[in-house]
Amino acid sequence: MSSRMMFVSGLLIALLVMGLSGATTPFLQLDLWLDNRDAPVTAQANALSPIITCINRVDVHWQVAYEQYKHPKPPKDYSAANWVPEPRDFEDSDARIVQDIQKDVCLSNMNLKLDLLGYQPGLSQRARDYAKALQGVATVSMPSRFDRSASFVSVFPNPSGGYRERYLSAIADYLQTSAALRKDLLALDMAQRSEQLKRLDARMGKEIHWSLLAYMIQARNTLEQLEDGMKHQTLTPQTVADTTASLKQAWSRREPFIRTGERGFRTKEDDAKELWEYISEPAQHYLDALNTLHKDWQEHAEPQRLSDDYYAVTRGYDALLSHYNRRARANF
Repeated sequence: MSSRMMFVSGLLIALLVMGLSGATTPFLQLDLWLDNRDAPVTAQANALSPIITCINRVDVHWQVAYEQYKHPKPPKDYSAANWVPEPRDFEDSDARIVQDIQKDVCLSNMNLKLDLLGYQPGLSQRARDYAKALQGVATVSMPSRFDRSASFVSVFPNPSGGYRERYLSAIADYLQTSAALRKDLLALDMAQRSEQLKRLDARMGKEIHWSLLAYMIQARNTLEQLEDGMKHQTLTPQTVADTTASLKQAWSRREPFIRTGERGFRTKEDDAKELWEYISEPAQHYLDALNTLHKDWQEHAEPQRLSDDYYAVTRGYDALLSHYNRRARANF
């Protein structure tokens, strides 16, 4: 046996032994080392991935559920807002009980890769705080409370007395830690995705994977522009129209890649084509919500109607992201 073959065999045996003994940290270190050989940004994205997964699969759903809990009745003329909250709109769940997912993806050590890489220690601490706060809410929640149901509907009356105080305190802590984590994580995630987009372009050009990632980045940028405009009271109908046009342009890049043709052997592009198709419906709902907001604003609709339209836009993006993450997580 050659020395190279002996090295490979020894490495495989070592990995097997580590797997049987539950040696998680060496596996993570090897995983990060391999990614770092590709590029530091690849390893950094790897380290952020568990936290992003937690936010996408749990926090987004929790926030929607909490809004449903606070406002159990839909707003006036809600059907016009193009988004009706139903479980199927959020397909980023592999279990009917939300807290089963929490236990799987929002682990107390989801920041371990950050620590091993020595990257973003402040964010690592906020991830620990978030996991603790999430557990705090879960501990005081009753089995039939809104945040345990995949349907995001409150089926239990408002708490009272001492329980109400504990519950509201746990919720306040959760919302605070969630906001702090999401603020820092979003900026890093967008920077990582932009860098990934540049690397895809340099390696393979503006092909199907580049176009898909560019669309999802634009979908997020669209919502960010609206949120920033709302926050600073600078949002105008023209801003909505401009950012909606950019989103349409990003979506149109898919056309050359998904045209029907003769199907032969499966290729690496097929997963991306199927993902484009999979997100078509929520992407259209998101676009419809943006168009409705622009139309109602131009027609000087009443403030409550515009508020409902804006809410539909934010929930439309959440639904789009949920669909994208579910399929992307399985296939990429």
